[in-house]
Amino acid sequence: MLNKGISFGLFSSIPVWVIALVLICLVVYAVLPAQTGKMRELWGRVGVILIVFGGVGNLVSRVIYGGVRDYWNFFGLFYNNIWDYLITLGLIIYGYTYFVRR
Repeated sequence: MLNKGISFGLFSSIPVWVIALVLICLVVYAVLPAQTGKMRELWGRVGVILIVFGGVGNLVSRVIYGGVRDYWNFFGLFYNNIWDYLITLGLIIYGYTYFVRR
């Protein structure tokens, strides 16, 4: 299934270049704290790395195919790909590290 939108096919009418630009900005925003030394906890870094890998994977797919190929059916509710799960896991780890553990 080719998803031309974001999660759950939302915003599918937005041009690919706009979504790609937003994803690039999000990747830069996620990587910047690691480069400036503000990210000291290992699990916080792991979370950001997963988010970045997931974002880059989706970005590459979006540029090549004009959308993201979603191939895993989640209990009949929606379709996702491995990159979506990496982003979700990264957000959970990052959120736990920086909001719950503090």
